[in-house]
Amino acid sequence: MTGNYMIIIPVMLTSILGTVTATKFYHDSIDTVDFTREGINIHEGREVAIMKSIKVGKAITEDVDFISENANINHLLELFRMAKDSFYFPVVNERGRMVGVVSMQDVKNILHDEEQRVCYLVGAICSRDVISLTPDDNLYEAMQLFDLKGIEEIPVVESREDPWVLGMLKRRDVIAAYNHEVLKRGISEKADSIRMVCSTS
Repeated sequence: MTGNYMIIIPVMLTSILGTVTATKFYHDSIDTVDFTREGINIHEGREVAIMKSIKVGKAITEDVDFISENANINHLLELFRMAKDSFYFPVVNERGRMVGVVSMQDVKNILHDEEQRVCYLVGAICSRDVISLTPDDNLYEAMQLFDLKGIEEIPVVESREDPWVLGMLKRRDVIAAYNHEVLKRGISEKADSIRMVCSTS
């Protein structure tokens, strides 16, 4: 700006000192602060950034079967028989709110006892301490829960305070959504590079 090359070294030193000081107080730069406000941490790597940019609501399976806590085990077994590829079913109360999740693992001990199957209610055997997600959670958080709990499906509810079941998030749906986003971004980046080449030619 000044045309005076004598000040280049002092300017460089000042810039370095300013950058080091700024990072002590604030992790983001002017270039990355918008990503952080969107909930995307680009310092964690491309894969994590992509996973954090995708909301659970975009990947859930909405066609979900659920069962009343007052249903008996025979009804549950029929639900398992009719299900195509689901292994977990949300259990709801009379108001339609989720109170737990039931799986085949929960009924294996009474499978061969017809009397127990009729008398036992789903609410008595289902897992009540259930993890759940909301549509506003991201796929990175979901994948951490999948790995932590060693499960393949997680119920998605409207909110923690109002656990109305919206669908189920499956591990394979997370992977599919991630691959789709990677492909979409790859195509977009390729298109941008083509436009740049065309504009400079």
